[in-house]
Amino acid sequence: LFKMKIYYLFIYTLIFTSCSSNLSPNLSFSSEVPDTWSSPLPKQESFTGKWWEVFSDTLFNQFFNEFVDSNPDLLSISQQVESSNLLAKINGATRSPNVSVAAGGSSRLQNLSAFGFSLSSLGIGGGGSDSSSTDQVVSFTSDNYNTALAMQWEIDVWGKLRNQRKAAYKNFEATTNELAYLRFSLSTQFATSYYTAVESEMQFMLAEEITASLKGVRDVVSERYGRGLTSSLDLRLAEASLANSKLQLVDRSIQKNRSLRALESLLGKYPSATIQVSKNLPNDIPPITAGIPSELVKRRPDVIAAVNKIEAASYEHAQSQRNLFPSFSLTASGGTSASELKDVLNGDYSVWNLGANISAPIFQGRRLRNNVLLKEKQFNLAEIDALRIMIRAFSEVEQALFIQHEIIAQRDAVKTAEEQAKAAYDLAFDRYQKGLVDLVTVLNSQNQWRNSQSVKISIQNLHVNSYTSLLLALGGKF
Repeated sequence: LFKMKIYYLFIYTLIFTSCSSNLSPNLSFSSEVPDTWSSPLPKQESFTGKWWEVFSDTLFNQFFNEFVDSNPDLLSISQQVESSNLLAKINGATRSPNVSVAAGGSSRLQNLSAFGFSLSSLGIGGGGSDSSSTDQVVSFTSDNYNTALAMQWEIDVWGKLRNQRKAAYKNFEATTNELAYLRFSLSTQFATSYYTAVESEMQFMLAEEITASLKGVRDVVSERYGRGLTSSLDLRLAEASLANSKLQLVDRSIQKNRSLRALESLLGKYPSATIQVSKNLPNDIPPITAGIPSELVKRRPDVIAAVNKIEAASYEHAQSQRNLFPSFSLTASGGTSASELKDVLNGDYSVWNLGANISAPIFQGRRLRNNVLLKEKQFNLAEIDALRIMIRAFSEVEQALFIQHEIIAQRDAVKTAEEQAKAAYDLAFDRYQKGLVDLVTVLNSQNQWRNSQSVKISIQNLHVNSYTSLLLALGGKF
């Protein structure tokens, strides 16, 4: 009979109620997304392998693997992913029944006076004049031992718990994608820091070459001055140029040590500035195969995370609506209860209980209805945030492509400038030794040559940095 009542109760609720639908995300731009990026794209060539291997730098690959294994920030991200997964499982476990087991025992002392009885009222004791005998309190003890298995289960008639579970896992997916993009961002930052250290090392070595070269010029001028072939002005100019190069060498040394210590900190090492990095910057960086902007939305983890948040907000809104409906739950318990411990596992002493509960909100001070409005607003905010992230992603790719294209043009220009400046210096120095030009011409031509070398190194590093920025903007290898 009881089971039939439960059956009819479910039929009734399914017939006379309906479920609200989820909100549908609306992501639209003021103008259509173009089929191709507006900035010039690199040549479409084969791009294979892991992104950090495209630099063809064995030493960098070794340090990168060490960075992945030991960097505290990356280790923290791994722990955050695991924590987020556990939180999603906790929030999504509400659909499952709650089952618990218990066992206990108690001993109790009780007297009849608590029930309003005495010896005289029970006709116990003599009828003599000794009233103390009739007022004596009668006590007794009782023991109880029990085992119990209890279950409570909320029947998800409206899909409230189902939406809560889906929202929990969509939030987990969003967190995972955000952390994945953060991890990728930290990895590209490490590549940038590494090759900044390489550039600093190369600039320091160039400063040493400049100092040695100017020392050679000073020695030539000094020798010519001793022979009376040049004036003291040339000697003073040569000495001043050499002194300035030594100042530049000290400055390059400071930059080198600073960048090496920063790199060592990223690797979780003591910042002693003793780490050995690559001697040269990558020269042959393969271009990235071109794609179309719409593909970016499908692959960048932060964009995917924004879409996940929209889906989670939709499920949370649906759950808030279903909180307005009645809740149904089943409760059941079974076990044994006996006065002797030896009978606690005896089936003859079994007890059980089965029940069904219905609860419906009547007056909550509009708390539940305001919660529905709140979840709707949060859904709208999630849509706006996703649109903002998508526009930012498109902008980052366009800007990275533009910078990459311009840096390649700069690289070609500085190569020509270096070659011509080197030829001019060689010619000026040769003519100075023959007495055909003055020392100022030699020093100016050498300064142009060395500056073009320094600029070339900086542009090489900018090329590496712009490449990693483009990879980050594209969400990885394309």
